[in-house]
Amino acid sequence: MSQRLPAPAPVVRLIPELMEYAAERFGERPFLLRYTSGTWSGYTFMAAARAVRAFAALLEREGVRPGARVALQSDNRPEWGLAYLAVLAAGAVIVPLDALLKEQEVGEILASAEATHAIGDARHLPMLAAAKAARLPVLRLLSLDADAGLPHWDQAQREHAAAPPRPPKAEPHDLAVIIFTSGTTGLAKGVMLSHHNLLTNVECVARTFEFGQADRFLSILPLHHTFESTGGLLCPMRVGASVCYARGLASRELREDMASSGATLFIGVPLLYEKLMTAIDNGIDDAPLPARLFARTLLGLSRWTRKLTGLRIGRTLVRPLRKRAGLDRLRMFVTGAAPFAPAVFWRYIDFGWPMLEGYGLTETSPVVCANRPPHPTPGAVGWPMPGIEVKIHEPDTEGDGEIAVRGPNIMLGYWRKPEMTTEVIRDGWFHTGDLGRVQPDGRVRITGRLKNMIATAAGKKIYPEEIEVQLINSPYVLEIVVVGGRDARGEREEVHAHVYPNLPALEAHAHAQGKTCDDAYVAAVLKAEIELRCEALAPYKRVKKVHVRKTEFLKTTTGKIRRGPAALEGGSIPA
Repeated sequence: MSQRLPAPAPVVRLIPELMEYAAERFGERPFLLRYTSGTWSGYTFMAAARAVRAFAALLEREGVRPGARVALQSDNRPEWGLAYLAVLAAGAVIVPLDALLKEQEVGEILASAEATHAIGDARHLPMLAAAKAARLPVLRLLSLDADAGLPHWDQAQREHAAAPPRPPKAEPHDLAVIIFTSGTTGLAKGVMLSHHNLLTNVECVARTFEFGQADRFLSILPLHHTFESTGGLLCPMRVGASVCYARGLASRELREDMASSGATLFIGVPLLYEKLMTAIDNGIDDAPLPARLFARTLLGLSRWTRKLTGLRIGRTLVRPLRKRAGLDRLRMFVTGAAPFAPAVFWRYIDFGWPMLEGYGLTETSPVVCANRPPHPTPGAVGWPMPGIEVKIHEPDTEGDGEIAVRGPNIMLGYWRKPEMTTEVIRDGWFHTGDLGRVQPDGRVRITGRLKNMIATAAGKKIYPEEIEVQLINSPYVLEIVVVGGRDARGEREEVHAHVYPNLPALEAHAHAQGKTCDDAYVAAVLKAEIELRCEALAPYKRVKKVHVRKTEFLKTTTGKIRRGPAALEGGSIPA
């Protein structure tokens, strides 16, 4: 078991009090910024605090009461975080929604949370309105954009500009946030996090890493993701750093935003770092021949010096390249949510950028472990954060077992699912479902997963059962198992479906069309059928490859399909 360091006490008791704390200390320093008219502008810490107070007053006027659940669905923007804080300032519980969810998924989550209000931007309000009509007619809508007939953000700023700080309407261990992990079938799990859960995690991160008022984050991950809302919103607020919201995921745009924003820190997932490195490589390839040769020479020298001597000279040697690209202010990258390829890790090191890999889960608020500057190495996710214990449950002879975590960051439980909560929290330890070991240096190494969950390179968590329920009702499917599989290049995890087809139904379908029901026909029909049924799911949840089985799946003694590699054997053909 890892050694436990004392947990630092949060500087405030409740999350919205952190905004007032920051406004008092950092005043008119820039806080949340967006790119408009060729420049980065937005809210100072003081202006952000005033905006939060105004919107909280509007929420209260619109009937938001302490303990009520208020959903929030919007693209990343400064007002996302300020609305999040305003809901909490009103004493309510915030329910962040993935901006990529579809109407059916949104409706399921709103109903599960028994939401009374929902806040959306112009792009998502039609979806929230449709979910209201279908599932929750009493749901009240508010807008982040001016919208006829709905109370909105600008209205709050006009009508409640002088609103004072809200008096405390919660206690530290009260529920603050419910984060639903998925959504269409009633299988959604709502992770319940308290003010204390999140604030202790914020304090751990703030005191472990070296960043402060001189730093600027470039925010690109979806803010509903705990990794981003904790690391890219609450942590900068705690230390007085500013945050710029990137325009999008396009490689060129991302590189431009990093340069123009003056970002010093970046929190991302492996897929983003691959995109950024591709953009940098493309920039070098497009340069004139002398500049291209100069860049390749410096990078080659940095790489071979590291390999031969262990010295990391990229920070000094490659500075001219970083400066020419406008990326010289960037000093640290943080990655998590999915495995990080060592080859990509070393490319960043050779450019002179420390890459800190960490580990966490929504249920742990989220950070459990992280590597530390200045000389991180790949292959492990780092040491436990202060106040957090990690142990390996029932390790095998190699030291691998299930990772269990204990500390003040552990969730309150799953919303309305006490049985599921007791399955994962036992004697105060949260059992993660991830396999790992503790290395001799104390760092934790992830070696696999016990859970069925699929983790994409973009850090998305996909629960196979949710997709299976969508597909099992097809007349052409008798049995189905959804698993993670590799893409065509074998580099990233994606969603694959293994199907045992209903051949009589397919034969009847073929006969009606005057066609032969051969393997090619079966594969084509199943592929089209699954694509159609996946349209109700967010794009990252959709099946990318279908395997058609010749035999039934192996079953347990109770008739359940066995999962795992051995259970998928049986003569499948790709569709």
